[in-house]
Amino acid sequence: MVQRVLAAVRSRYGITVFFLYLAAFGVAFVGTFTLPLLAIGMVLAAIFMLVPAVLLGDLVGAMSRAANRPYIRRGTCPTCRADQGAAWEGPVYRCAFCASAFEEDGDPHDGPDMAVREAAPATAGPNGGR
Repeated sequence: MVQRVLAAVRSRYGITVFFLYLAAFGVAFVGTFTLPLLAIGMVLAAIFMLVPAVLLGDLVGAMSRAANRPYIRRGTCPTCRADQGAAWEGPVYRCAFCASAFEEDGDPHDGPDMAVREAAPATAGPNGGR
């Protein structure tokens, strides 16, 4: 339960902070014409709140990794809770059922897919390579 909540918060944290800053910009822009002191105060607050926002994002990421590690050690996918068996091996743990991938420290793996793919034939063009 905790792991799923942390994963949901972590996946949407960046866009949420972006839209909060965008809304603050809108209020500050309107405040520039109606009450200039409000706009100055909001700019200063935005500057000073950037560091806590980044630190909070790091804290959510650390808590998410800590919640994922016990599942990875047991050989269970943290996303779908499916038992992986012998196929579950590092350095990138990829679920055979839901295709989510995790690194050894519990961090979701966002890198390129390491699976071997078949090369497309040279005649794969629209006219058959002619």
